[in-house]
Amino acid sequence: MMDNILTNIIFLPLFIAVVLGIFRANAKYLKIGAMFSSVATLFLVALLTYNFDPSGSMQFTKNLAWIQNAGISYFVGVDALSLVILLLISLLMPPLYIYMYHENRKGYWYNMMLLQTGVTGAVLSLDLMLFYLFWETMLLPIFVMIGKYGNGHHQYNSMKILLMTVLGSMSMLFSILYIGYVYFETFGAWSFSLHDLASIDFDAKTSILLASGFLLAFAIKIPLVGFHTWMAPAYGSAPTPAVVIMSSIMAKLGIYGIWRFGYGLFDNTLQFYAPTIITLALIGLLYYAIRAITEPNLRKMFAYSSGSHLSLIALGLFLTNIYAWSGSLYFIATHALASAGMFIVIGLTYKRFGTVYIGSLGGIASKAPKFTFFFAFFALAIAGLPGTGGFVAELLIIIGAFKFNFWIGVFTATTMLSAMVYIFWMIQRVLFGKANNDCEYKDLSVRETVMLAPLVILLLATGIFPSYFMQMFDPHLTSTLEMLISNTGGLK
Repeated sequence: MMDNILTNIIFLPLFIAVVLGIFRANAKYLKIGAMFSSVATLFLVALLTYNFDPSGSMQFTKNLAWIQNAGISYFVGVDALSLVILLLISLLMPPLYIYMYHENRKGYWYNMMLLQTGVTGAVLSLDLMLFYLFWETMLLPIFVMIGKYGNGHHQYNSMKILLMTVLGSMSMLFSILYIGYVYFETFGAWSFSLHDLASIDFDAKTSILLASGFLLAFAIKIPLVGFHTWMAPAYGSAPTPAVVIMSSIMAKLGIYGIWRFGYGLFDNTLQFYAPTIITLALIGLLYYAIRAITEPNLRKMFAYSSGSHLSLIALGLFLTNIYAWSGSLYFIATHALASAGMFIVIGLTYKRFGTVYIGSLGGIASKAPKFTFFFAFFALAIAGLPGTGGFVAELLIIIGAFKFNFWIGVFTATTMLSAMVYIFWMIQRVLFGKANNDCEYKDLSVRETVMLAPLVILLLATGIFPSYFMQMFDPHLTSTLEMLISNTGGLK
């Protein structure tokens, strides 16, 4: 069973979607099939995690020739880096399906199952063409869900995210094809295996150009400031499940891509780009925070909040010390849990009150105590509430920033302060402001409480017992960092 466990994890949701599609299942059976696929996948990921060796490198690999003449293979594997994101995907899908319980539009369910296969395949792929295939597979369901099921200017916003993402994807594809061509010219055979392509030595100019193709795709996906114009409109128009996936998973895959392929193929070249990305990340910390303070729409406000925190994660990735790296990877997980919970609660807010504009909300605390608790908890967890995993992660990145450069550390520390400003101001208005008599203040149901409670427990567990969780990936990060520093001397 363990030999094919990654294949089962990747394709189980797609297989169930195809079977249900062939038999033209109604919405009831689609719901059952989607929930079964998410629970079964979670079980398989738990089994994989139990058998995972934190001190090992790539594990549970499967390498099969696919398009042999072109050197394209079905090559998948998992290490500590990909395991963190794999766990996130498997943990977040069941709550999302519970949230979608009353959704009877069949396209919702098909797109979500396809989306799960896309993001899972991308994070486990070790062949660059296979990675590109899954990377593009992620985009299609998001495009459909915003364009067909979104609100506001949803069709315009779906086209905007499509065009910007395709721009990045095409630049990455050109780089992948050229690297494969160079490998063919050098060794007389085609290959797109990450392990094989990492052995090629490019001259500095070529390496910088090739790396830019990957970095453009990942910068748009994160998004770094300057590549972010699609973000707030897309978050504002997308249905809640799509927003959760974009914020909690897809944006993190941009960070993962830099980590896996940037350092895997262009570790020396990243020294050239490091000052630029560090500068963009520092600007993003402040710019997104200011936009969050001035944004009246809850979804867009937390879109900018996510942009600020993703800038912090990207910053930590380029501050090559163990504090910053551990903090960045830990923040990928904890921020995903907090943002997923927050966007689900915002979705519940819209269902109850028919609006997500801060000025139209108020007085919730006095009428819906359970709703108030979860709303406040997830918002404060995003801001780095002590006792939650986000606080630990941010603190590690800040320590790593001070270790790298004192002034960068000072600037980085402001992220906690700025987040507290816009989070507390929002909470004061939404939860404790003047009640809107036109709104129906309905508290959370048992189903909604069960949906959100595991995310709260996980955020508290990661904050109270961080060493227990970090031992899963610290050995891998330490060995990778030591190898990077020996090869490059570190990013200065």
